[in-house]
Amino acid sequence: MAATIKRQLQLLVPTASVFLDIDDLEDIGALETYVAATQTVLIILSKGYFGSRNCMREVRACCAADKPLVLVHE
Repeated sequence: MAATIKRQLQLLVPTASVFLDIDDLEDIGALETYVAATQTVLIILSKGYFGSRNCMREVRACCAADKPLVLVHE
């Protein structure tokens, strides 16, 4: 689902830079830095999302930086 959304965003807004963790995340230790560099964060709420320590880091970083969130329920 995430890859499809990324592809569609790239087609609809070719000038936008779309970051997808499974494609683009090089260092999980820098997760907060990646979040800080984004304009808007889209989170796909999969079954295990809230059980993931790194996903919770992502949410906390978004809230701390007051990033706009788009939530998609899988």
